[in-house]
This record gives sequence, C-alpha cells and structure tokens, in this order.
Amino acid sequence: MMSFRRLAAGAFAVALLAVPLAATLFLTGCRKQEKLFIDTNLAPDTRLTSAPGPYTQANYRIHMYWDGTDPDGFVVAYHFAWDDTVPPYGAENSPWQFTPRSDSLFKALIDSAGETRRHTFYVRAVDNEGKLDPLAARVRFDAWTVVPEIDSLYRVDGPLDPSSPGYNPDRKDTVLMFTPVRFIWGGWDPDGLGAPIHYSYRLDSNPFSAYGDSMSTTYPTVSAGTHFFYVKARDETGAENFPENYKFVMNFEPDSEILEPTEDTGTLTVSDGDTIWFRWSVRDKERVLAPEDTRVGVASIWITLDNDFRKEFHVDTLAQTYVSEWYFTSNVAISDSHYIESRNSPQGGNAQHRFEINSRDLQGTFERSSDVAADREKFDFWYNLPPESWITFPADGDTVCPDFEVVWDGSDADGDVAAYQFVLDPSMNAYRVCQVDLPGQPCTSWTYENVETGIHEFRVRAQDNAGCWEESWNIIHFYVEECP
Repeated sequence: MMSFRRLAAGAFAVALLAVPLAATLFLTGCRKQEKLFIDTNLAPDTRLTSAPGPYTQANYRIHMYWDGTDPDGFVVAYHFAWDDTVPPYGAENSPWQFTPRSDSLFKALIDSAGETRRHTFYVRAVDNEGKLDPLAARVRFDAWTVVPEIDSLYRVDGPLDPSSPGYNPDRKDTVLMFTPVRFIWGGWDPDGLGAPIHYSYRLDSNPFSAYGDSMSTTYPTVSAGTHFFYVKARDETGAENFPENYKFVMNFEPDSEILEPTEDTGTLTVSDGDTIWFRWSVRDKERVLAPEDTRVGVASIWITLDNDFRKEFHVDTLAQTYVSEWYFTSNVAISDSHYIESRNSPQGGNAQHRFEINSRDLQGTFERSSDVAADREKFDFWYNLPPESWITFPADGDTVCPDFEVVWDGSDADGDVAAYQFVLDPSMNAYRVCQVDLPGQPCTSWTYENVETGIHEFRVRAQDNAGCWEESWNIIHFYVEECP
C-alpha cells in the first residue's frame, strides 16, 4: 500500500508541473508544442530496523540493519555514510558508500583517550530506476570502548623475565655496561574480540615510535645511569592506554668497604695521642663481570674525615679489587698524616667523628651510600676519653658549719686534667673555673664562709688537656647549721 507521505509528494509534484505547462501553452499560442519531461517515478523510502537508540551509548562495534520500499517499483541497493559532514551525493570524495546489503557490522572511531564519541549514521535506498530516497534514515548515538592494556613488559635476562632463573620482581634491574638492552611486551584489548593491537615505545624522553605490530626492540648501546622504557598500546578505534614503564640502571656502580677497624661503628673510642688506622677495599662489579674489558673499572677513590680532611686516590683501572689504608693521629711528628682533634661539646663529652669512603668508576658513576652492616662505607668513632672527677668532702647528706671547705679531685685516662668548673647552689651563684697549671691557685678545693643554714647543692666537673669537659656533673647535697 502506498504511504500517505508518498501520495502527498506525488500530488504536489503534479501541481508544480501543471503551472509552468499552462504558462507555456498560453505564451506559444498555436506554435508547435515542445516536449516536456515529467518524472513519474516515485522515490523509495528507507528505515533503520535495528540500531542504537537516539543519543544512547553503544559499543564501538555496531551491527546496523535497514530496509527500504518503493511505491512504484522495487529497491535494488543502498547508500550509507557517517557523521554530519556529508557532502551531496555524487560530489568529489563523497563519503557515501554503495552496498547491496541490508545490514553491516561497523567499527566506530573513538577518541584516543578512550572517551565516548558522538556519531551519526545515514542510509538511503536506491530504486530500480536509480532514484535515491531524498530523506535518508539516520540515528545519532555515542560510541565507547575499553582502552587496551599492556599485560607484560620485561627486559630479556632481567629480574622480570619469566625465563630467567633468578626471577625476582622486587629486585632492582642493573645492566652490565656496553651490553645490548632488549625489551619484550604484550597486550590485549578487553572489548576488541581479537582485533589487532598496535604498539608505540620510547626510551627516556625520546619521541615515541610510530605505531606498529612489533612487540620487542633492542638498544645496542645505552649510556650509564638510570633509564625508563615506555610502551603504550592502541586498538582499532584509535584509543590508547596510559604508557607502562620499566626502570633499569645501566652500569653497576663501584663498591667500597671499610675492612678495619673491625669494631661496630659508633662503639670505638680512640685515646688521645693514639693513631687510628683505616683499611678498605674497592671494586667495580663491571670489572669483575667483564675482566677483559678495559673500558670498565674504578677510576678514583675519596676518603673524608668530618669536614676537615679529604684525599683522592687514583686507582689502577686494570685491577679487579683495590685495597689501601690511611691513618689519623694527634702525633703531628708522624709524616703523611692528618691531625685529629677532640670534638668537644660545651655540654660535656665529645662529639663523634665520621670516616667515609666513596668511589667513582670510569663511566662517571659514583657509589651510592649503603646502610647494610656488611657493606660499611662510613665509620663513626670517638676520639679522646673524657676526664672524670669526684668530691671527697663533704659527703652527700653530711651536715657542716657555715664556714666549710669543699674538696674534690679528678683524673684523665689518656691525658691530664687541665681545669675544673664548680658552683655552690647553681640557681643563685655563677660558675667558677680554676686552671690546674696556674701556680698558687687552689684547684681541687674551695672555702665558703657565712653560708646560710639550710640545704645546699654543690657540683663540679673536670676538663682535660684536649679541651674535653666531663660528660656529667658530680653533685652532692648537704645541710648547713649553726655550730656551737
């Protein structure tokens, strides 16, 4: 049955043709009539029978179905096109495509980030006389996809290589200098139904490669240092995943170790006037693993003591292990040595000294600090034993008269006592210092007169000839009362 739309369109066409025909007859009069072409073929009608709902979301793989009818003939084929920028049919580079089918599976394009993208699909029928439906059926919807994923990425012979006997995902990957670096990767597309994935990669901040099918690459030479290798995937819609990365270090760093002293760091105290020796070994793992390669090895070693001393040693780069020693002493008469001083604290006692060793290889890589006890690169120690003092009179808790004498003494295990500092009732009086080597000045006792009755406190500490004060005060409390 012919649709109402088609009957109305036919009647309207006949009416339009009648007006110019009457005008022509009126103007020509009795002249010979010219032949006029009247198109009596009605256009076909097209409709979509299965498609996404208008302005809904659909997977990028879409199976569209359509059909058409012709009121005065039959439909022989269809033309279809995508999106709004559709030029007229027959124009140059027209996006309209011919098909004899009434359905097709399409793959809609998606933004590179995998976000939804709006599309419009058009289809129109062609009848047996070649006439097109002037009003194409269409539907507008949002297509979406799931971005592809990189599900494996490793360096051949690296810690993540499944074929490597030492498979260890938590281990840092360090590569021997001057060896090729080969990477292998793979990925999948959750909604691609087996469609091919393309990959792009780069090393560090270099530009990404063009997308391709390759799932491996090799870098013949890589400079020393820390590097990042990146891989990203793109599916058939153009959606890309965020790049996955693999971190590795090119060139094993040199390794230093303090062999002597053998005591635990921080427990050794060197007596004033004594000498402390340090013995160490340094090696470059590159040299051990590639003993014939003269391009690898230790280049320089630095030793430091606190912020006062620094010395550089140039090393025989052909040696697999370099062993040497150095010493520090307060005896300046010993040649080729560094004078070490007691690092005194105003509050009492000494501050620690730190001896440290650091090395650099031929590639310019410096050794990084290690906190492993078996790999000591730093050694903390004390220098100069602090002095000690004691009070001989009065004893703690004694009772004395208002006029009394406090007596004390002291010693230094690795030197001499040089001075004492003392005070009676520190919250009320100033501290006094007496020098032991000053003639005529008593330095192990002090007399107090007319001291008020009540409880009092006395404290004293010693200082040695190296300037080190005793670590803590000697303190007594006693009672002063009137004497008969």
